[in-house]
Amino acid sequence: MTAMADTRVPWAKRAFGLVLMLGLTLSLGGLVNAASAPSRTVTFALQPDNAPNYIFPLVSAQYFSLVNEDQFEWIIYRPLYWFGKNGTTAYNPSQSLASYPHFSVNSAGDTVASVSLKHWVWSNGQLVTTRDVQFWMNLLRANKADWGVYVPGAWPDIISSIAYPSSTQFVITFNARYNLDWLFQNEMSQIFPLPQAVWDKTSNSGPIGNYDQTTAGAHAVYQFLNSQSHDVATYGTNPLWKVVDGPWMLKSYAPETGATTLQANPRYPGPHSGQVSTFSEVPFTSDLAEFNALRSGSLDVGYLPPLDISQINYLRAHGYSVSPWWEWNFNYITINFANPQVGPIFKQLYVRQALQRLVNQPQYIKDIYKGFAKPTYGPIPTTVKNGYVSQQATKNLYPYSVSAARHLLSSHGWAIHINGVSTCAHPGTGAGECGPGIRHGEGLSFKLIYATGSTATAVEMEALHSSASLAGISLTVLQQPFSTVTTTVYSCHASTGVGCGWQMGADSGWEYYAYPSGEQLFKTGGSGNSGSYSNSTADALINSTLTQPGLAPMFKYQNYIAQQVPVIYLPTPAYQITVYKSSLRGVVTQDPSLNVYPEVWHFAK
Repeated sequence: MTAMADTRVPWAKRAFGLVLMLGLTLSLGGLVNAASAPSRTVTFALQPDNAPNYIFPLVSAQYFSLVNEDQFEWIIYRPLYWFGKNGTTAYNPSQSLASYPHFSVNSAGDTVASVSLKHWVWSNGQLVTTRDVQFWMNLLRANKADWGVYVPGAWPDIISSIAYPSSTQFVITFNARYNLDWLFQNEMSQIFPLPQAVWDKTSNSGPIGNYDQTTAGAHAVYQFLNSQSHDVATYGTNPLWKVVDGPWMLKSYAPETGATTLQANPRYPGPHSGQVSTFSEVPFTSDLAEFNALRSGSLDVGYLPPLDISQINYLRAHGYSVSPWWEWNFNYITINFANPQVGPIFKQLYVRQALQRLVNQPQYIKDIYKGFAKPTYGPIPTTVKNGYVSQQATKNLYPYSVSAARHLLSSHGWAIHINGVSTCAHPGTGAGECGPGIRHGEGLSFKLIYATGSTATAVEMEALHSSASLAGISLTVLQQPFSTVTTTVYSCHASTGVGCGWQMGADSGWEYYAYPSGEQLFKTGGSGNSGSYSNSTADALINSTLTQPGLAPMFKYQNYIAQQVPVIYLPTPAYQITVYKSSLRGVVTQDPSLNVYPEVWHFAK
């Protein structure tokens, strides 16, 4: 996620669960014919071990995942502005609660945005008004440190003042003049009207008030709503979650599994076909379990692991359609610059370059992902056609080469021990020496944790382990549950050293929402900067993408980040190869921000 730094959404959101892949050796003899009679209920497969578990839209980093946002919160509650149109990340007016802002510059040279709300209603019949916008802004500003995509100095810190002259109009004055693409796509897209007349309370039994209008009151309201969102056992019955402005309402939720059933919101004013009345999100513990459900015909929309693409024609012959789902994201391994043991090693550019040299992207794409992945050379995705990628970023600065990795290390004072642990033979800060903070005899030995659930990811990590050993780097790869990896990687507080014991983590890639700036991911202190990367040049280049017009600042920023390797770039697979019943129309073109639109799906006659 500005993921939602770049905010996700409208933030750049983090995309969790790299891909769903498994080499299956199943016989498809039991596959039922999927071209059955249309139903008003649609079943949708969730990724393994990745069921929704947080409903309140003001989300902390711990719960900031694509399943919680795109496939849960965002189909129940709508942000003010929607991005996702015809398979692109473009602004979508028909899904937005407000008209495009009117931008101007005041006498002080600061950007001013005037916004007019559309006629949008909550499911209880009340209008969505600027009081609901104000409620969100008050909660956010008072509790921003708990928000998963907060970046000091960005949203909402860039706001000088907000005026609410009427129930349908509000005006934001910012503290400087900003790049309007970034301001609209990544910052103003983070406005999330909330039902003030239902949620502005501090306890279940307490009255509705205007508590949000003081900082202490906004804290109390947030604490209450956050606690209710943690109480997953009451999701299906809690009246708080029954008032929505999105196309779907929560009907039931199974806290043991995360199985979620939603029903159509009859008052939703946005686009809808009226043909799907119930949307059932089905969780699975493994790809095998999901594929068995697909074979049995109990899923309307599922996925096929890329390693089994040989079964595509068979699936099509039995009433299914197949389409890869490309995400607006890039994939990487996070390295922990704040780790007290190996942080000083990771801070050496040549070490990061050597690690990148050991990633055989062409081989991974061909042999592991069967062509359903694209190379990653920097922080701007190449998965979806866009105008943000620089010419330099289309080239691999560090192509796979074990010999080049060895040379980088040996030329900087390391004694190379192939299939062992290379050690620092020449400590110091001069030419040909290991670098600051690295002691004599210290070894190149790292622990890498990654999430369970994807055999393809496991194969990829083992391949990296093997190539690293050829360069004298001992890489211990460990599988852990997805939630454990995510919590661990986001637990480090660089200023205190608390939670910084982990070394490398493959918990996810990063999904942008629209404008792919890096303030959350790579700016010092960014909420998505889980590896605690800090570089004054990078900070300045990131700031220029937020304040200066045009693409030149974006190109300079991404070229620098590609060269600096603050993370280890991996190939970016398709989010999934979607398999859906051919009688169900509207599933594709699929949204690169991973939003789903079951409200517009319809059945062939």
